[in-house]
Amino acid sequence: MIKTIVPVIPVTKVEPSLEVLAKVGFKLNWTHDPSSAGLRYCSIGDDSGHELHLSESRGDGIGPVVVYFWTDDIDALAAKAGETAEDQTWHTREFWLKDSDGNSFRFGQRLG
Repeated sequence: MIKTIVPVIPVTKVEPSLEVLAKVGFKLNWTHDPSSAGLRYCSIGDDSGHELHLSESRGDGIGPVVVYFWTDDIDALAAKAGETAEDQTWHTREFWLKDSDGNSFRFGQRLG
């Protein structure tokens, strides 16, 4: 049985992506450099137990990628990130963050 899903985000370096996602509460859980070659693989998570993995290895794919996060208080999360959420024509209220690799982290809440 599947317990959870953890997206693996391809990154050039871990720090810029972690800096972007720290705006919405993600923190470093652990880092691993299996070959000691400077190609790190790490886990980041938030206080609610959500997890993403960041990989500097091209063997884990290339980006950019998009990860979408649903929330029940988009305006509070946007304010925490220093952003402003906007209503979209597809009946959501959203804001987006991007890292230096072009990966897009989109946050949304369904409207009425």
